[in-house]
Amino acid sequence: MISEDAHIDSALELVLEDLLAASALEGVALLDTIAPDSQLKTLHSVGVAGPETIEQGRALLLAHPGGPAFQVTADRRPLLACPWMLPPARFGGALLWRAPGAKQWRREDHALAASLSVVLRAIVAGSVGQIGIDRLTGLPNRRWFIDEVDRHLERLDHDGRIGTLSLVELNGLQSLNARVGRDAANAVLTRLATQLRSSVRPGDAVARIGPTRFAVWQPAMDHMTAAERADALCGIRLFADAPQGADVVLAIGIVSRQPTGGEDTRALLRRALIAVEQVRQKGNSGWRVSHAAPLAR
Repeated sequence: MISEDAHIDSALELVLEDLLAASALEGVALLDTIAPDSQLKTLHSVGVAGPETIEQGRALLLAHPGGPAFQVTADRRPLLACPWMLPPARFGGALLWRAPGAKQWRREDHALAASLSVVLRAIVAGSVGQIGIDRLTGLPNRRWFIDEVDRHLERLDHDGRIGTLSLVELNGLQSLNARVGRDAANAVLTRLATQLRSSVRPGDAVARIGPTRFAVWQPAMDHMTAAERADALCGIRLFADAPQGADVVLAIGIVSRQPTGGEDTRALLRRALIAVEQVRQKGNSGWRVSHAAPLAR
């Protein structure tokens, strides 16, 4: 009888081999933290490279746990390290490298690497088919987000910690799509997804929960810190060449949940949506905090 682990290993090998065959990559490696010594070790590696390439990639992963990072190895291989973008039970990530002297990685490649990381992490976790992945942005979907945050809420209540949910709505995307085309609208969506990934910590949760809507869950963070990050996000120009009357702006609703607050993820999303609608009425990018009503005594 073939074990479940064997099926997962086989799936990983096929994915990695197909990736090499269909791309300009020279090699791919997956690293994960393995008990009992909690060391970041190589799970799988395909392609051409010496151990020094993976060692450099391991150091790059550890130095940049919040998002993709790239550098050139001593033997001139462009190396890209991307941590798992789904909140995993343990730290790890994917390493991608090109042949010596090949074109270097650019920031535009981060979205590709992050999307790849989501898929590979799902296979490593043995959860393919259970996590819906948005093909455009590489982010998980609404169902995954609700299930994941509900699990966070259980730990939050147990540990007596606060958590904050931010709902990010894109306004003006349909007008941009009509005037400039779908490619421009898709570019805005992927850029926003990349910005959200780069602004969160490894244990946070990010998802695309609607056509123009994203959600971010940040445990152990209060609404004031989340508001500072929302303010920075609102200052980013998502599409610099938008024609007049087709500007894309952000409306962000922020809600915090106190320990034993009683709200589940759906309730938090509903409260955040009310704040989003209040921001949308103003027409410009902005954010608003929605405070929960005090519990009845």
